[in-house]
Amino acid sequence: MILRLAALYLIALGLAGLAWPFASNAIYYPEMATQALSQQLKIYSRELCLALAFIIGGIGIIKKQLWSRKVCLAALALAFFYGGNIISWQWAGGKPPTQILISAYLLSFLLFGVLFLILFRELTAKALDIR
Repeated sequence: MILRLAALYLIALGLAGLAWPFASNAIYYPEMATQALSQQLKIYSRELCLALAFIIGGIGIIKKQLWSRKVCLAALALAFFYGGNIISWQWAGGKPPTQILISAYLLSFLLFGVLFLILFRELTAKALDIR
């Protein structure tokens, strides 16, 4: 049951991540508007790749594929670090002070880190192993 909820959460995060760059004019960093198009595309492609990894990993967990756990763990680890940075720059409207940076990484841990810990447990690997 927990794995199914985790998979649905990952799929929802992935769908939101796919829609976000196309659904709004929001810029992750205030300085992004002054950057070259190649830098902007790099940031958006990173977000889209993480979103696809969430969707693929979530579907794999629902289908009880052992490889999906590794995909999800890698994507969640990257999302934790990128997410904390994005949140802190968004809150600060520029280079974030230490207090905002800490708060942003705490929120990022709640969004991504808790799910990482759930999927990292040894019982998850046994539950997905269908041999």
